[in-house]
Amino acid sequence: MKNFSYIVPKFRILYFLLAIILASILIVPKTYASDHHEDIDLFKLFLRVFTEAEKKYVDEIDKDQLMDSALKGMLNSLDPYSTYLSEEDFEEMDIDTKGFYGGLGLEVTLDDNGFVRIVSPIDDTPGSRAGLISGDYITGIDGEDVYGMSLDEAVDMMRGYANTSIILTIYRDGDDAPFDVEIVREIIQITPVKFELLEDNIGYIRISSFNDIADKKIVSAVKEINKKSNNNIKGFIIDIRNNPGGLLDQAIKVTDLFLDKGEIVSTKTRDQSRKQRFFAKKGDITNGAEIIIITNGGSASASEIFAGALGDNKRATVIGTKTFGKGSVQSIIPLGSGDGAIRLTTGKYYTPNDTSIDKVGIMPLYIIENQITDVDSEDLQLIYAKKLINSRYRLRTLRD
Repeated sequence: MKNFSYIVPKFRILYFLLAIILASILIVPKTYASDHHEDIDLFKLFLRVFTEAEKKYVDEIDKDQLMDSALKGMLNSLDPYSTYLSEEDFEEMDIDTKGFYGGLGLEVTLDDNGFVRIVSPIDDTPGSRAGLISGDYITGIDGEDVYGMSLDEAVDMMRGYANTSIILTIYRDGDDAPFDVEIVREIIQITPVKFELLEDNIGYIRISSFNDIADKKIVSAVKEINKKSNNNIKGFIIDIRNNPGGLLDQAIKVTDLFLDKGEIVSTKTRDQSRKQRFFAKKGDITNGAEIIIITNGGSASASEIFAGALGDNKRATVIGTKTFGKGSVQSIIPLGSGDGAIRLTTGKYYTPNDTSIDKVGIMPLYIIENQITDVDSEDLQLIYAKKLINSRYRLRTLRD
């Protein structure tokens, strides 16, 4: 959890920028200076603005805070996912991806209009239990309007000490007016995989997050389901609804568990000719069993890589509704010397069929809408998945 009174000193970065400017003018060859005169002019402009603000602003200015805001603002202007991370933020990232952090259990993004939007509530967290859903907009936090905030600023406000309450103002499409929801913060411990053997010997695996233990949990789940069915499994339903994603390497490892061969995902940078590709190794842990993947608008990022790869390789049938469309690659670039890091969008994901996921999403082969309004509502997507496995099993049996 963040200690908001702690700020990593960053004023030395200003001196570093000043050193670059002076070196450009006094040390480097004239040809370099002439080739990079626009960059030098921009650095000079930044330094002038910083100096004027520091000297003449009506109140005393904390230079470190001013630099922090400048760095975050510069990167936030590129897209919602690029930002500057203080040393403390950088360390917290490691806690998040290991499945243990404090807050509400909501994955959020900033849409193109600057509104904070819920990508997905994580299973068994305060946000999920409060009834928040993918696509909800957070318009206020404890009475403060969040429009105009950066994504990190909104997330920081939602985090806090466990057992403290927060009031979110929510706008939901189709409602006449926003409504308030009071939620009590908790220490969030993510259980990435749950499973059970359904009737008719159908295995059900729920993946709620691609964190750093997801692949091991899935291997255990498949083994346990096969054991319970006496190795007479008809097929597997893999539910990635409201799964906001996780780690790229876990998306690749988990997908590889179900493939014998084929491309999993590729990434393209600004230079379209440079392309990183990831391929499956031989070894399908289900031995070719039927697989149905269920998606919805809360399935994002690593979930979309998983669904796209198994769908494009004809290894699974994707049903449900279109996924979120978060297909950009963020790289963490450490700055060293206690200066934190930057998280920068450096590429985009492409499915094996060379289709971009970003802002497009994965379209299921069969569109099945769900109308779940309470715990007693029928899960039409799950019902359809079971029917699909049973019908295909009967067809295979007739052919055999």
